[in-house]
Amino acid sequence: MVPALARGVMTSRYRRRLTRAALSAVAAGLPVVPGAWWSASAQRFECDLLGCTRTGPHPAVLNQSKVGLPGLTEGLSTYAVRGPDAVRARWHRQPYSVLVPTGERCDVVDVPAQLGRTLAARLDARSALGPVIAAGSRWFFLTAPSGQLPALGGDVLVHGHGSWIMLPPSLGPGGNQAGWLVRPGGFGWSLPSRDEVIRVIAPLSLPAPRSGPQPAPASRQASPSSA
Repeated sequence: MVPALARGVMTSRYRRRLTRAALSAVAAGLPVVPGAWWSASAQRFECDLLGCTRTGPHPAVLNQSKVGLPGLTEGLSTYAVRGPDAVRARWHRQPYSVLVPTGERCDVVDVPAQLGRTLAARLDARSALGPVIAAGSRWFFLTAPSGQLPALGGDVLVHGHGSWIMLPPSLGPGGNQAGWLVRPGGFGWSLPSRDEVIRVIAPLSLPAPRSGPQPAPASRQASPSSA
């Protein structure tokens, strides 16, 4: 059993890592939103919103029950914490997951890990490989935003307006941690064209189409939900 003092040190270090991740995203010009955090003791996600009953990954913002619903005029990025001082103050309160709304400054192509390996190799050969996050059995390819979401075949989703990506080192369900397979490079994070990534996926003969994003349930967000 881990002593209470050691647990406190680990929690403090983890919160500092989350803060650095949020600051890095803000410095790159990305909107950052605090998300519910994984509680090992409760074996669920928790947040500090009064009366919130959600147990899966979710944004810790007041209108989180409405984010992503059709007809919503204000997206999740409206509730972003954008300044370094504001980020430090917010993440000092709780070990929030670090969420970046998609559709404004980035989109995400969400694929099974097996397909992700092939996709990454092909994109790298084209010098079109951007940041990639691994979480459980899913790989998340960050791209430049590109408007209307396409419907792709197989277990492939594209996340744009109304969805979000959970950045490392945030913990997903079960306490499994998201990790960078390809770290962001350079100031502003160089992101490849989403259309280029889609063109590389297209010839892979994927079966029946699915559309994305799916804001609810939480397992369809661009987060470590499959971990």
